Amino acid sequence: MNLELAQEQLMLRDSLERLLQRDSTSARIRAAEPLGFDKALWGELVALGLPLLRVPETAGGAGLSLLDAVLVAEMAGKYLASAPLIEGIVANQMLARIGGKMAEPYLAATADGDKIVTLALHPVQPGVAQLVPAGAVADWILCSDGEAVYLVQATTKPGVLPNTGTMPLASLQLDLSGATVLGKGTEALTVWAAGLDEWKLLVASCVSAIGSKALVEAAAYANERKAFGQLIGSYQGLAHPLADSATDIEGSGLLCWRAATEPDHALRSTYISAAAWWSAYSVPTATIRAMRTLGGYGMSMEYDAQLYFRRGRAWALLIGDPAAELAILGERLWADRRDPAPDRGANDITFEFGEAADAFAAEARAFFADRMTPEMRVFAHETDDGNHPFNAELAAAGYLYADWPEACGGGGRSAYEMGALNGVYTEFSWPKIPSSVSHMVGKILMHFAGEDVKQEVLPRLASGKSYAALGYSEPSCGSDIFAAATRAVREGDDWIVNGQKMFTSQGHLADYVLLITRTDPDLPKHAGLTLFLVPTSIAGYEVHEIKTLGGERTNVTYYENMRVPDRYRIGEVNGGTKVLGTALKLEQGGGEFFVSALRIMLRHAEQWGRTPQQDGMKPLDSAAIRARVAASHVRMLVADVLDKRCQWAFVNNVPGKHFGPMSKLFASEALVSCSTDLMDLAAPWSLLQGHHDLGVVELESRKAIQATIYGGTSEVQRSIIAESALNLPRTRN
Repeated sequence: MNLELAQEQLMLRDSLERLLQRDSTSARIRAAEPLGFDKALWGELVALGLPLLRVPETAGGAGLSLLDAVLVAEMAGKYLASAPLIEGIVANQMLARIGGKMAEPYLAATADGDKIVTLALHPVQPGVAQLVPAGAVADWILCSDGEAVYLVQATTKPGVLPNTGTMPLASLQLDLSGATVLGKGTEALTVWAAGLDEWKLLVASCVSAIGSKALVEAAAYANERKAFGQLIGSYQGLAHPLADSATDIEGSGLLCWRAATEPDHALRSTYISAAAWWSAYSVPTATIRAMRTLGGYGMSMEYDAQLYFRRGRAWALLIGDPAAELAILGERLWADRRDPAPDRGANDITFEFGEAADAFAAEARAFFADRMTPEMRVFAHETDDGNHPFNAELAAAGYLYADWPEACGGGGRSAYEMGALNGVYTEFSWPKIPSSVSHMVGKILMHFAGEDVKQEVLPRLASGKSYAALGYSEPSCGSDIFAAATRAVREGDDWIVNGQKMFTSQGHLADYVLLITRTDPDLPKHAGLTLFLVPTSIAGYEVHEIKTLGGERTNVTYYENMRVPDRYRIGEVNGGTKVLGTALKLEQGGGEFFVSALRIMLRHAEQWGRTPQQDGMKPLDSAAIRARVAASHVRMLVADVLDKRCQWAFVNNVPGKHFGPMSKLFASEALVSCSTDLMDLAAPWSLLQGHHDLGVVELESRKAIQATIYGGTSEVQRSIIAESALNLPRTRN
């Protein structure tokens, strides 16, 4: 996996950003209205060779990758460039690929800046007008009637139509009688269709960047404006919606990158449809929230907030109702629709774990398939505690704690191999929560425990026959773990522990609990904490079951006068914050923030959709149902790219405090929204519980609510995102 841009890509992006910072200012944007075209800016973009960015080198272009074009589109969106850059990039590429030698004079005129070429987005019909992007300034329009691809010369420049985005739109009836036929037949139409998808992707990248910039500007205002004596950015009612949108928009941008770099043509098409719809869905909300942050000023034409709203909305709607893209996605996923995808070109970005990880996953998949029984599948559906003998088999084969060092009982595998292994667990719906908790506790021990404790505990955990639990939350402090009141008082070589913990999942299975205690009540709450690995075999440990809505068992655990030897102390006395910081980094770098639950639920929803119902019809034969399920599929893809970024950043030590919270927030909230919609879609049969496809959807709909609480509530995640991604003031004490 690699999400780091190459040096050449960084140079391309940075040089364009410097140009646009200087020459696509708010004043220049306004001066270019109402036409929406800055001729001087266009000349500078042409001088950089950007309209021919994707034209093959053999035809005089730069021959750069689809991702390079995405980076350019992002900059155009960020600075609201009043120039038909996206149309030029796509149209010139199609012109070169379809027209061949015939296209050379047109490309030369475009390269010199003398002419502008754009494209008509819809099939040409005699006597029927369509809105053409950049049609008010273009000299040539590339178009198709479904049988051939043509180049139509604009004999006159039509007047611009007043429009929401103040863009150079024109209503044109394209006359093909005198048009130049660039190409006919399958080959030409394939390039044309792929070009339209490329236009959609570049627009999605542009729109995503518009939304991101709008949020940045809103956050800057919220850091200056006060209300009731406080910066307005410190109010959760303002900060949390902005954090939601920041998460949506970062997911949108990453999804565009995923589409641009996907090696498989069919998958690339689905990612493009997903990115096109998600950007159109999420950006209007983001820009409206940005305007609302500025209050009345956000509505004022003198401020830029309305510019981001209008341009983002206009770009997203240029090709028509965004919901139509969900219909296309549904057909591509479940109706055997195969569309040509734009060529991605060469790049080093990949969201894949790599060949070694794939090979390891294949080994694990065969291991699971050989041993999975009907009884085990029922067990996996009915319980999340994972206390099954199969875990010991997995451990012995190296498939439980695969990335632990071999000296600690693991397999010495890479983090990416572990990520691929998690995907196999998802394929077989095998519960990972107990081993995930023990995995994190084991990593903490490797960092902070004494050698004697490591030698005692790590082999037991590594065997798959012993588990650890987390003793964090308490009745009085919930997610505020720094307010923990459970006391540990030093008495010789021991510590006397008294207190109570809530929601100690696996507390009934655990041989050890990683316990947060207060060892110095006179210090500030974050400074007086110490962690212990408490053996549950010590007298004074008591556990009581809590049944949850999702059918999962959690526990109240009590610690009464437990005499814990000092050797079980993890880290320094009153140094618990450091240990917790490492634990948080490990937790947020391990990935799988409920993405697996989304995948499992959607897999069963798809299986339901392919199964004939009582009326003999398969639900996914319905276009309306395909579109509904496709919307959930998109959310799963967004959750996945946010999750992949977490894993990559952790492996490469890339800073991003908000990466983990964004991933956890989005996936857990997506579980709620997707399960709710799928339950509605399949009602009333979705009400029935059991080990069947809709039974899985029903179960996940109940478990989803808990997902927004466990590991830090959605509100906690939003506060972290607001502070670290948007630089807003602290929203909690």
